[in-house]
Order: sequence, then C-alpha cells, then structure tokens
Amino acid sequence: MSFFSQFLMEPVDFPGISSLRFYGRRSYCHLNPALEDISSSDNQNEIDIVIIPPNVDEQTDEEEFDDNNIQEFSMPNDVAGEIELQHMDSDIETSDEESNLPLSILRQNITSEKSLATKTKRRNLLEPKWTKDVVDTSMPSTCGFEDRVEVVKHDLEHLSPIEVFEKLFDQEVLDHIVQQTNLYSSQKNKHDFFVSKADIQIFISILLLTGYHKLPSERNYWSLDEDLRVPFVSNSMSRNRFLEIKKYIHLANNSCINRQDKMSKIRPLMSLLNQKFQQWGVFHQNLSIDEAMVKFFGRHSSKQYIKGKPVRFGYKNWALCSSTGYCYSFDTYCGAKNSRNQNSDLPLGSKVVLDLLTTVAVPSDHVVFFDNYFSSHALLRTLKDQGQRATGTVRDNRTRKCPFSDTKIFKKKERGYWEHMYDEDSSLLFVRWQDNNTVTMVSNYDTLEPMKRVKRWSSIAKQRLEIPQPNIFQNYNRSMGGVDLHDQAVSNYRVSIRSKKWWWVLFTNMLNMTMVNAWRLYQLASNESIALLDFQRVIVRHYMACYEKSTYRCKPVGELPMTVIRSEGGHFPNKLDKQLRCVQCHQRVRWSCSKCKVTLCIERDCFKDYHS
Repeated sequence: MSFFSQFLMEPVDFPGISSLRFYGRRSYCHLNPALEDISSSDNQNEIDIVIIPPNVDEQTDEEEFDDNNIQEFSMPNDVAGEIELQHMDSDIETSDEESNLPLSILRQNITSEKSLATKTKRRNLLEPKWTKDVVDTSMPSTCGFEDRVEVVKHDLEHLSPIEVFEKLFDQEVLDHIVQQTNLYSSQKNKHDFFVSKADIQIFISILLLTGYHKLPSERNYWSLDEDLRVPFVSNSMSRNRFLEIKKYIHLANNSCINRQDKMSKIRPLMSLLNQKFQQWGVFHQNLSIDEAMVKFFGRHSSKQYIKGKPVRFGYKNWALCSSTGYCYSFDTYCGAKNSRNQNSDLPLGSKVVLDLLTTVAVPSDHVVFFDNYFSSHALLRTLKDQGQRATGTVRDNRTRKCPFSDTKIFKKKERGYWEHMYDEDSSLLFVRWQDNNTVTMVSNYDTLEPMKRVKRWSSIAKQRLEIPQPNIFQNYNRSMGGVDLHDQAVSNYRVSIRSKKWWWVLFTNMLNMTMVNAWRLYQLASNESIALLDFQRVIVRHYMACYEKSTYRCKPVGELPMTVIRSEGGHFPNKLDKQLRCVQCHQRVRWSCSKCKVTLCIERDCFKDYHS
C-alpha cells in the first residue's frame, strides 16, 4: 500500500487545531490547504482525513501533478472530489464510546454488523429443513395439451409434406427474406439486383439439397463434367444467379438494428420462426431443455469453446423441445445479457430455463426436464411456486448441503444403492443413486415409488443383473433426450454450403430446424412413418421442379412430384416450335404445359387427364 493510501485510510495524529478555527469538520477542494491547516494546528486530538466522492457531472479524469516527477510514493496535489477533516474536541464529553472512534474504524464496524445481520436473516429464511420422511411432493396437473394435439391433427391431417412445411416457412417468412435482401442490395448500390419469392424458394431448395447430396465444392453442382454435374440444379438456377443471391441475401435492416444485441443480424428471422413453431401452443406433455452446438470456426464474440464436446467450437443454442424432438423455442447464447426474469440471484442456467418456459402458457399441463448445468435448489423452488413440475440432475454444490453420504463412501456401495432426503420447507425431493457412477436427482413433484428394475452388466458375475432404480430416474431417462433427438435429426442432413458471413451457419441451421419440425408435425398429423430424407427430398424436388428453366422434353408421368402436377394455377397450354411426343398418348404434338414443362396434346384431352 502506498504512503498516500495509508495516509487517507488510517487516522493520523497531528498537532491540535484550535476550536476557534476548526470544530467538527471542514471541507477543502484541494489537498494542500488541508495539510497546511493540520500542520499549523495546536490541538493534540485525533483527526480523520476523508475523501468525499465527486458528483456525477464533475470532470474528474484530469489529475494535477508534475509528470517529470516519477517518484513512486509522491502524493498528488489534487484528488477527485472534496476532502473533509473530521475532528472531535477532547473537551466535549460524550456518553457513547463509539462516538470517540475514528471514522474509518466506525465505518468498518457498521459494515460488519450489516453484513452479519444480512447473512443471519438469509440463513434463517432459506435454510432447508432436511428429513427422510417424504411428506408430499404432489403438484396439480392438467391435460390441456391433449386438446391442442387434436387441433394440430385436425389442421394438418390431410395436408401434403409441402403444405405442412409451408405452415412453418410460410409467405410471411419469405416476404421478410425477400424484402431485406432487396433492401440490402440497394444499400450496397446494386440497384439492378432483385429477387422474388420464387428465387428464394429455389435458393433455399438448393441449400437443402446439399444436405443429402454432398459435393466437394458448391461450383461442382454446375460443373459440365459428367462425374460432377447435377442437371437438376443447373436447370433450376444458374450458378452466377445462385452466387449473386448468396452474396446479397440478408435477414435484418442494417439501418435500424440493435447494436447491443450480438445476434441482431438474424434476430428478426429467429423471432419469426419461434412464433411459427409455437402457433398451436405447446402440445406435448413432457418437455426438455438443453444446449445444442452449431459448428463455427470463424471470428465472433459469441463463439464458444467447450472441451470434451463433439462440437467444440461454435455457437451455443438454448432449446426447449418436446420428448419427441419438436423444437418450440430456441435462442443463441451471446454471453452476459439482461434476462427477462427479475431473479438476479439465480445462475445463468436457471435464468435460461425461466426464459424458455415463458412460452408455456399453462404450466400445470407440462413436465420439464433438464441436466445439472441448469438445475439447482433455488430453481426447483422457483418452479414449484410457479406451478411448473420439473426434474433434473443436480451438482453437489447446488443441493444446499443436502446431508447425503460422502461421495467417496457412496461410490463404494453396490450398484443400485440409493439414498433420499426431503426438504420440508420447499417440498423438494433429492435422491442419490449408484449406477455406473453416482447420480443425484432433484424433483419438485416426482416420487421414489414404484421402484423399477433395470439390467446392468456385472463384470464379476459375467452376466446382466437386475438392480433397483427409483421411479424418478426412470421418468427422467424416458423424457430428457428431446433436444438431443432434434439436434441429431438436424445434423443428419445439415446444409453443406459455406459462407464468410458470421451468421450464415445460424441461418442454415434454422432452415434445417424448420425442416425437422415440419417432419415431426407431418408424422404426428398423418400417422405415416416417413423418413426425414424422403420428407426433405419431397420439399426440394417440389420447389426446384416448379421453377425449372429447362427446355421441354418428354418425361415419364411419375418423374414429377405429384404436388407440382396437382397444384392449382399456372397450368396453361404453350405452343412449341417443333413436334414432341405426348407423355400421355405418345403421339407427336406441338403443345406443352407451361408449369409442368411436359408435352401434352389438347386434342385428345391428355392435358386435362394428366393434371387430374
């Protein structure tokens, strides 16, 4: 500590100051006049030097000192704010001993007393009351989600995969991308560039096609070599047009974005898709909250590095999904931010849970599961007060000193051994179970009974043995993996085309998330078992065949998607320059369909029969 700091913090004895010149306290704007008064005083009483903080509007960033003087312990001529000399005359008698203490010691005593009182009050209010007698963990539950499931089935049961996909990626989303892309091109003085909805649909279809039809380079899709060329792509959009759209595609208006939001470039589309995902409400009972990584190796302040994860570098997405893998809400982690909830004492993971659960309108309809990154004693108690049933694994330092056996002793127990403790104040049940490793679970509604039996391999007996498992673990294992199911489906056919834009991987990830959600909706509404690959191929082939720019040629009836053939509007006879074979009667004709791009004769009603 420097001499000046010690001089200001500790009381110093100086020659006394006459009561005629100084009594109680006196203020100074500079340090030198205060030192002169102290040195010229005659009184032997104790004096405290106190620096008063400056007002907010005062300019205090300039210091008055000789910059040629480089001595380390020299005192400055000025300080920020004002200086007070506080002095108590020895002739004045006080009945309180504390009033004769120096100001620095008195301030320390007051601070210590307040801190002790706060800690004591908090300990008395929040200290759990542990017992082994489980009184009651039940919470009210309703089944309103079943009505919402019926609404979803009623709205989507007769729709094709194209129509289900367009329920999520609808005209509002397309209009937003088209508007922002055209606006961005004009801001870049590219006034001859313009995109339409059809252009964006073909562009997105090519991106989705690269998820299951991968080539070494994006230009290879337009290659003229027979071992690389993909005529289906080159007939739908030229290479230069694709690269031009990729260059100018945009998702937000640069002139009115929020500079405090690191995801401002994609926030409008992210909010729009969240609304589309939640348009029927939350129609699953069991929900899970977890993180999903989006691989990214560029430069951005939100990029994360998580050691030991399959995807170590990239953006971290928080997601709320059903146990079947349907995503209701997602958000990209941007570091420290202002949470929507007002409870600042909770850690980051707990705030994420409360933020994502704001999409749940009726908490009693659902049960939420999360892992030990999110869960804590305080979070489960908060969810209990909100009427939200929840279960999660929990770390030892977040159990509020739950009196379990020591972990080292617990690991020596036989597999299947378990202990439980119950917090009477919060009605929370903590269970520790020995499996391959020691696992601690907390729930605000679940129970131990009925006990389950699970099979585990025994290296000693050389066979699979049955061990007891509490009911709370069985329910958790059955419903927790919703986010992992969704993320696995997204990564199966992820868009492979890359870009230098930092938000590109998040944009293409949202396309894949929308595709997976549409696939889940189609399976739910139609009760049809269709693979994600087949579902995605139907979407891609529909849009690319609708706007194919190839010349007219004979095509088998089954080559075009039925959604194109049966779609309304755009089917008009078109006169050809030369005769071609009709796809129906195989006679030579000069007519074709302007939308389907197939030759059809109108004399024999082939045009009508083909489209019906």
